[in-house]
Amino acid sequence: MIKNRNYWLLIAVLTIAAFTLFACAPAATEAPTEAPPEVAPTEAEAPPPEVEPTAPPPPEVEPTEPEEAPPPAEETTIVITIPQDPAGFNGLITDTGYEQLVGELVMLGLTEADPMGNIFPELAVDIPTLENGGVEFDEDTWTMDVTWQIRDDVFWADGEQVTVDDIIFTWDAITDEETGIWADGVDYTESLEKVDDFTFIVHFYEGSVYPNYRLQFGGENFFIYPEHYCDPEQGFLTWDCNMEPLSNGPYILTEWETNDHMTFEKNPNYFEAGKPSIDKVIVQIVPEHSVRKSLMLEGDADVHYWPPDAIFEEYKASDNVNALTAPTERWVMRLFPNLAAYGSIDPVADPHPFLSEVEVRRAIRMAIDVDTIVNDIHLGHGRPVWTEMFRPPYDVCDIPRPAYDPEAAKALLDDAGWTDTDGDGIRECRGCAHAAEGDVMTMEFSIYAEYGEELELAQQYIAENLKAIGIGTSLSMVEGTVLWAPYEEGGTEQNGNFDLNMWDDGYPGTDPTDNDLYYYYQTASAEPDYGWNVGRWSNEEFDTLLDEAYTLDEDYRKEVFCELANILEAELPQILLYSTMEAHGVSKRIQGAEPNVNDPLTWNIADWTVTD
Repeated sequence: MIKNRNYWLLIAVLTIAAFTLFACAPAATEAPTEAPPEVAPTEAEAPPPEVEPTAPPPPEVEPTEPEEAPPPAEETTIVITIPQDPAGFNGLITDTGYEQLVGELVMLGLTEADPMGNIFPELAVDIPTLENGGVEFDEDTWTMDVTWQIRDDVFWADGEQVTVDDIIFTWDAITDEETGIWADGVDYTESLEKVDDFTFIVHFYEGSVYPNYRLQFGGENFFIYPEHYCDPEQGFLTWDCNMEPLSNGPYILTEWETNDHMTFEKNPNYFEAGKPSIDKVIVQIVPEHSVRKSLMLEGDADVHYWPPDAIFEEYKASDNVNALTAPTERWVMRLFPNLAAYGSIDPVADPHPFLSEVEVRRAIRMAIDVDTIVNDIHLGHGRPVWTEMFRPPYDVCDIPRPAYDPEAAKALLDDAGWTDTDGDGIRECRGCAHAAEGDVMTMEFSIYAEYGEELELAQQYIAENLKAIGIGTSLSMVEGTVLWAPYEEGGTEQNGNFDLNMWDDGYPGTDPTDNDLYYYYQTASAEPDYGWNVGRWSNEEFDTLLDEAYTLDEDYRKEVFCELANILEAELPQILLYSTMEAHGVSKRIQGAEPNVNDPLTWNIADWTVTD
C-alpha cells in the first residue's frame, strides 16, 4: 500500500558546539592592606645540600624524526540500486519491498527472522516461550499472555532512550480506529500492559491464541516508532516520521534527493559495539535494469535488488558480482480476480459479469500454460505453485496440481453460458448468470510496472492463452504506488478499479495465518484498507476454520491448514501460478549479505563488511 504524496527531503543538520575548558581557581579576595611579616625558613624548608654525582651523565643522543601517525582509515561506501523511491519507511502501509529495505537501515523491531525462518531477538532481550515462562497459556479459559523484555542500551539518534512507551505508542497508533491500519495480531490482542520501562505484557482476548506472537512486533513490516518524535494527531498512515525517520538502527538517513538517491551514514551510537562496519550506504534510484547491470559489472554499484532472470544469469558468469538466492521460496505470482464489478467493492449487490463465477475462474486457470512461463520466460527460475500450503512445515496437504487443458476450459465456459456465437473469437453471454445477454467476455488485465520484462512477457503470454479459449483482454501496466495505494488516495485495488491483476507475494516467517491467509482471504480483510482481500471473497466456513488455526498445537494446525487449502482449491478466490526466487546481484567485495524470504536483503546489514 503506497502513499501518493510529495516526498520529504530529510537534511540532517549537524550542530557543532565548541566548549572551552577552564582551570579551576579559588575565588578572588580583597588585597591585604599591610605586607605580611617575613618568616624565617624552617629546617624542613631549607634547600637540600649539594651531592656529588655518583655516575656520569648519559651520553648525548642525536634526535630522531618523530614517527608519522598512521593515515585515517578510508571511509567505506556501498551503493544499493532500486528502480524507484520508496514511498516511505513504513512497511505496513506500503508493499513494494523498497520501504522494508530502507526501513531495516534505520529502525528496529523486537524480533527478526533469518533466511531459514528462525526467529531471533533484536530489540527484545530474548524470545518468550512456554518453557521460559514468557508465555502463559490457560487451557481452561483459553487465554494467553506474553511477557516481553527489551534491551536497556538502545537509544534514538537524538539521545532519547528506547523504552516500552515507544512500543505501546506504536501499537496504539496502528490500532487507532480512524487513522490506523490492520497489522498482525490486531484482531487477537486485547491490550498491552506496561510493567516498567523495559517490560510489557501482551494480553490476548479470552478464547484467543496467537501462534505468531514472536513476530507480532517485528519481522519485515513492523518497526518501533518514537513516542517523543512522531505526531499521533497526524495518524499512523500519514505522519511525517514515516518520511523523516528518527533512527535507532544501524544507519541514519542524512539525505534524500527524490528520484535520485538516499544517503545513510552509520549510527555512531548503535547498540551493537563495532557495528555497522560500512560507513555509508547510498540507495541509488536507477529505473532501468540495463543501467543497473552496467553499474554492477563495472564496479560502480554493489547491490542490484531483484534483477531480472536474464541479468541474474549474466551475474553467474561475472567476475565482479555474486548471484545470490535465498535458501527457500516465498514469492508466488498470482492472479487477483475481482469478484465485484469494475469500480465496485460489493460482490453481492454488484457481482463481476463473469469473474464472480468460480467455473470461469477455474477455466482461466486451466487455460494458462505455467510450465512454458517458468521455463521459457523465467529461464527455469521458479516452479509451479497452485496452493498456499507449498512451504514447510505445512506442505503436507494433498492438493493435486491442476492440469493445463484448454479444451476442458472451453467446455467450462460453455456450461457457464459464455459462447462465441458470432465467430469473432470472443465469447458473449448467452444465458450466463451475471451479465446482460450479448455482453462480451472481455476484461482489463493489469500488472505492476516495477517488476520488469519477465512479468510483461508473462502477461502477454497469458493473454494469448485466454484468447485461445475465447476471453478477450486489454493489457495495462500500473505503477505500484497507484495499484496498492490506500482507499482514500484512490488506490486501484482498494477501490475495486480493476478486473484481473497479477503480482507476486507470499508470507514471511513460518506462519501463514496473518501475513497470507487472514490478509488475503478472511472476510474482514475485504474491507478497504483493512487487508488485501481485494477480490472481496467471503466464505463463512473458511473464516471459522481460520480462527481454529490460532492454536499452539502444531499437529492440529496442519490439519486445519489442509482443510483451508481444500476450500481455496474449490473456490479459487486467487489463482496461484508459480513461485519466483528471492534473488539479488551482490558485489563480490561485500561479505555477509544473505537473501532472505522473511525479510529484505538488508535484514542483517549491520553485519556486512567490505573487502576491496
